[in-house]
Amino acid sequence: MPEFLTNLPITFARPAWLLALAVIVPLAWIGLRSLSGLGGFRRLLSILVRVAVVTLLILALADARGVRRNESLTTMFLIDVSESMPNDWRDSMFDFVNQSVERHRRRVPGDLAGVIAFGREPRVEIPPVPEPPRLVRIENRIEGDATDLAAALKLALATFPEETARRIVVLSDGNENRGRSLEQALAAAGLKVQIDVVPIDYRYDDEVLVEKIAVPPDAKQGDTVEVSVVLRAASPASGTLQIYQRAGNYSAPVSSDPTPVELDRGINVRTLKQRIDEPNFYTFTAEFVPGPGSGDRRRVNNAADGFVYARGTAHVLLIEGTRGEHDELAQALRSKQMQVTTLVAPTITSAGIEAGDKLPTDLAELQVYDAVILANVPRDSFTDAQIQMLETNCHDLGAGLIMLGGPNSFGAGKWTRTAMEKAMPVEMEIKDQKIVGKSALVMVMHASEIPEGNYWQKVVCQEALKTLSPYDQAGVLHWLGQESWLFTLQNIGDRQGVMLRAIDRMTPGDMPDSDPSLQLGLAALRRSDAMTKHFIVISDGDPTPPTPQTIAALRQYKVTATTVLVAAHGGDMMGPSWMQNLAQQTGGRFYNVQNPKALPRIYQKEARLISRPLIFERDTPWKLQVNPSDSDSEVIAGLTEESLPGITGLVLTTRKENPLVKTPLLSPLPASQVNPALAHWTYGLGRAVAFTSDAGRKWTTAWPTWEGYTQFWWQVVRWALRPVDDRNLNLSLRREGDVIKVVVDALDKNEEFVNFLQFQGVAVGPELDADGQPKKLGIPMVQTAPGRYEGSINGTTARGNYFISLGYVGTDGKTGMISGGVSVPYSEEYRELKSNAASLEDLARATGGRVHQWAMRPEGRGVDISRTLDQVDVFRRDPGMAPPRAAKPLWPTLLFWASMLFLGDVAVRRLAPDVDRWRRGISDAWRRLRGEEPPERVEYIEKLRGSKAAARQEIERAKAAARFEPPRPEGESAAPPAAPVLIPTKRTTS
Repeated sequence: MPEFLTNLPITFARPAWLLALAVIVPLAWIGLRSLSGLGGFRRLLSILVRVAVVTLLILALADARGVRRNESLTTMFLIDVSESMPNDWRDSMFDFVNQSVERHRRRVPGDLAGVIAFGREPRVEIPPVPEPPRLVRIENRIEGDATDLAAALKLALATFPEETARRIVVLSDGNENRGRSLEQALAAAGLKVQIDVVPIDYRYDDEVLVEKIAVPPDAKQGDTVEVSVVLRAASPASGTLQIYQRAGNYSAPVSSDPTPVELDRGINVRTLKQRIDEPNFYTFTAEFVPGPGSGDRRRVNNAADGFVYARGTAHVLLIEGTRGEHDELAQALRSKQMQVTTLVAPTITSAGIEAGDKLPTDLAELQVYDAVILANVPRDSFTDAQIQMLETNCHDLGAGLIMLGGPNSFGAGKWTRTAMEKAMPVEMEIKDQKIVGKSALVMVMHASEIPEGNYWQKVVCQEALKTLSPYDQAGVLHWLGQESWLFTLQNIGDRQGVMLRAIDRMTPGDMPDSDPSLQLGLAALRRSDAMTKHFIVISDGDPTPPTPQTIAALRQYKVTATTVLVAAHGGDMMGPSWMQNLAQQTGGRFYNVQNPKALPRIYQKEARLISRPLIFERDTPWKLQVNPSDSDSEVIAGLTEESLPGITGLVLTTRKENPLVKTPLLSPLPASQVNPALAHWTYGLGRAVAFTSDAGRKWTTAWPTWEGYTQFWWQVVRWALRPVDDRNLNLSLRREGDVIKVVVDALDKNEEFVNFLQFQGVAVGPELDADGQPKKLGIPMVQTAPGRYEGSINGTTARGNYFISLGYVGTDGKTGMISGGVSVPYSEEYRELKSNAASLEDLARATGGRVHQWAMRPEGRGVDISRTLDQVDVFRRDPGMAPPRAAKPLWPTLLFWASMLFLGDVAVRRLAPDVDRWRRGISDAWRRLRGEEPPERVEYIEKLRGSKAAARQEIERAKAAARFEPPRPEGESAAPPAAPVLIPTKRTTS
């Protein structure tokens, strides 16, 4: 927009509508022709009014706004609270902000001030207000492991009010490792927003950093690996270096005594050799301990990690639900030179205590295993994070994933709608309504006197609901002065979200009597067509016990009841007796829980146990069938249909509609649908297998003695193992800032370069995305030289391990995978040893702002805020600042006057004023004011007489027309009507 237009007292938000002003010309031309009967003056006035009305309407449509000058100024303070900032500067920054506002408020009270704190992300601490509260501490939670000044500047620009002049004041050390603040500064300059900077100056002259620990990404059993520790010293230093080796839950120092080290200024490398005796995933940690009198101030950057995967024979992790349940399977795999580690999935006992082994919680713990087998384990033995980790380990890191059937597996184990179902080649919900066994669950919620009782009520109720399938029914009863349904027993279908929100609003009361709630729920369950009907009652035991008649009715209609006793009242005697009795007599389970955190797992377990309809069992064994379309699967190579032993049960599933899925074994029973018994597919970089019967203790009791048992399971597991690289590929990884450089050198067996490999790579880091899943980073690989492929991973600033997997396809069609990893020991915030005032000065220079310096007290005793503010005015008015202009919408006023003028246009056309009469009236009034008598208006009397005569003649004409007489000539007087003439007639006589 031209400069002169920006200075006008009016502006338009939608200026394109101004083109419509062109209609004024044809409007005036049409008015000149159509209003000719009004006379010259009235016609001109009507046209002008019409033009004014149309103009006002067009200005309203263009959103005209009146612009007025605003003398206010808004100053936003941006405070850096990242971990690179020295803690002793924080109070000085707070005092600077507080005293700046207090001094200026006494001079210009109309100005605004606000505060934004930033680290990894910015947060508005104090919005722009005339009188901000004193800043004592940062109330928002700010992650300080990174500095994103650019995001803070962007947030400040979005936070400013539009009607004031604007200035940003940055208090920071200038070290940023996320975003580009200079780009945001240029955007601020375009908006005429100045950026003042107040650099925080520091320097660590005696700091020692453990930059990294370098080890080969992989090795073989028996190899000796070289462990190199890279240290950076800001000045000569001394201390000790200790290196620890960790594998699984075992950790020990490499050497018995720490190694004394003398460090020169700059980079120092210390190396040792370590033999790998057992295949495992090893983590090496190097820790530097400064000597006495050292000036090293940051201990967090004195340690770093590195890891190596020592490969041996194939290693499988077997997770089972009951200890020893799959010993035959483990022994069969070991006989084929596979290493098998067995863990028992944790379960909740009747006392609410978790029993079992500790399962892996980190991807690093899974890298030692080439495949993971879940053997008859329920979903409630795993956290959501662990389930997601298993899926990621298969899809992105190439490990095998196998699920074996059993009463607690697949849909019967409530694995539906989880990341595990996503990874499996089968759907765990049955679409055939003839097979679907609907379950009905009624939950009775009683306000228990435990800490955060209402919170745990909601958690357990929601977790149980999430475990049910859309085909099941659910209802919730609670106490609101009387027994009430939170929502009645109904099909879940697509209403799960509605039910979860209702539970969020639930506030159960202290139920005095258990019998009415059980009767109300039983009435609903009796009307249900579900195959399985179940109650879950949670209580502290003080309601009145149910009557024997109610318990008998529950048994009569085959309704089971599980009772959960929490925080039993003193004496415990009344609670356990009736609750335990109710569970025992109806075939349910009784839990006496001391720790409320166990409640969600109990409810998940109970919801799982009502899913028995998904299990098909028969006393007589039946044979599995080989699927002719998938009989070429290498998983069943060498096996015949006749040689397979029979089974007595399986979990019902449905084959996924995906061309990658193969189902080499099918079950002919139940006959109403196709039932996969063995299914497999390639899932991302890994492979997944589903066997819907079990592995030898319940439904396949004849299989362990079958001569093909070992061969069958070896082929199943071998097919799913993590791919092994059969080429001579060397993967090297190095970290540069927040970027990981990936280099692959490929040679064949003859030491010749391997060219034209197609790579598909992914890195899984320690961060989580918006959905709470491990953040995945793509790795685009490009061939840069014969046999050399390079790529990079950006944004690796979070502390933790980054696992890299590269799957490839050669020109010969062969596939393979190579993997490795990099450890980020600490944030980039701790790598900077001095402030970066130059980058802040660039921001001020780009926007016309100023660089302010702190005034120090004598002898370096800290910052003198008062003297600093004598030299600094962050509320000053500079000529280069954008003129503060406020725009007020004018369309209401424009529409009001357009409507008034429209009425005036109607008046001009419909009313004909007698101007002469108005002039004579004014003259007569003036004469009367002077005491004179106004003259008689003869001409007016004559006009009145002529009008009266004309009216009389008009009346006469109307009468004559009524008598069919011609009108009399003008001037002829009216004569009286003549008397009627009687004419005699002759009378005729006979």
